[in-house]
Amino acid sequence: MSERPATIRDVARVAGVGTTTVSRVINDRPNVKPETARRIEEAIKTLGFRPNRLANSFRNRSLSMIGMVVPDPTPTVFSAIADSVDEFAEEHGMVVVTAKSRRDARRERALVSAFVEKGADGILLVTDDDDHRYLEADLARGYPLVFVLDPPNGVEAPAVVGDDRGGAREATQHLLAHGHGRIGLVGSTAKPSTAERVEGYKAALAENGIAVDANLIRTQPVSTDHGYTATRDLLSLPDPPTALFSTNYPATMGVLKALREHPSPIGLVCYGEFEAATLLSPGVTVVTSDPHVIGQQAVQLLLDQIGGNGPRAARVTVPPYLVPRGSGELRRDQSSGPFVGSGDPDRVSHIESQLRSNALQEGLAD
Repeated sequence: MSERPATIRDVARVAGVGTTTVSRVINDRPNVKPETARRIEEAIKTLGFRPNRLANSFRNRSLSMIGMVVPDPTPTVFSAIADSVDEFAEEHGMVVVTAKSRRDARRERALVSAFVEKGADGILLVTDDDDHRYLEADLARGYPLVFVLDPPNGVEAPAVVGDDRGGAREATQHLLAHGHGRIGLVGSTAKPSTAERVEGYKAALAENGIAVDANLIRTQPVSTDHGYTATRDLLSLPDPPTALFSTNYPATMGVLKALREHPSPIGLVCYGEFEAATLLSPGVTVVTSDPHVIGQQAVQLLLDQIGGNGPRAARVTVPPYLVPRGSGELRRDQSSGPFVGSGDPDRVSHIESQLRSNALQEGLAD
C-alpha cells in the first residue's frame, strides 16, 4: 500500500504553525511573516505536499473552490443555506460553485464526479439520492465531502443535519396545544429526514395518549400533486382532520393549493421555511432549523476535512425551532377563511406564480 499523501496538517506540524497560516501561504494571502512563510515553504517541499486547487488562477492568486450540489434552489431553506455557505467560505478565501441536480439522482452523481475531476477542493452535497456507495473510492482516499440536511446511505461521511424528528414532534405538539385532536400528515418517507418527521409526528401523538390513525397519514413520492390530492382526500373523509402537518416543501405547495379551495379554517404547520409563508393570511406557521448555522457548520466541517483535521464520519445536528404565524392556531370553529394573499393583488399574484412554477417542476420533484 502506498504511503498516504501529506496533508496541510502535516505541513503545519513540521513548520510549527497552525493550518490557517499554512492556508494563507498556499493562497498567497497577506499578514504572514517572511520567516514563517519560508518555514512553511520548506515544509511543503520536504513533505512533497501538493495543495488540492484549481489549475487556473485569478489575478495571479490561488483560487480554492468548493463545489455545492443542491436539488432545487426554489425552497427558501436551500437558497438560504447556499447564501450562508458563500459567505462563510469567502471569509476563508474560497469560492463556491453551486450546481442543481434537479432532484435527479443520475445528474447528482454526474455533478459530483465533475467537481472531483475538475479539481474542486471539496464538495457540499444536499442529496436527493438514496444510495451513496458510488462515493466509496473517493471517500476512501480522503476526498473532502460533507452531506447537508440528509446523512449518507451506504458510506461513512461527515454530515450536517437538522433534528427532523424533534422538529416534527414540536410542530405536532403545537397543533395539539391549540385544540387539534385529529391531525393529518401529508409528506413523504423517501429520505431519512422526511421519514424522521413522520416518526416525530407519531411520537407527539403517543405522548398525548392519541392513537395513530393510518387513515390520516398520506406519504407518497415528493410532489406538489401529491400534496394537493392527499389534502383533498383527507378533507373529504367522514371524520376529517382539523389540522394538517406538511413534511416538505413540494407537499406544502400542494397543501396550500387545496386549502385555498376549502371553505373552512384548517390548522396548518409546515416543515421548512418558504417565501410565501409570510405573504399569506393567516401567515403559515413553520418549523425549521437555522439555515445560516447549517451553512456555517457545513463549511467548517469541509474545511476540517480539507485540512486533514476532521473525523471521517462527524455528525453535527442543528436544533429546530417553531415560527408561529397564525395558521397553526386556526380551528374549525373560527371565522377565518381559507389561505389567501392578505387581500393584496400583488401578493396573490406572487403566490399563484410560485404554485404554477412548482407545478411546472413536478416531474423533477417525484
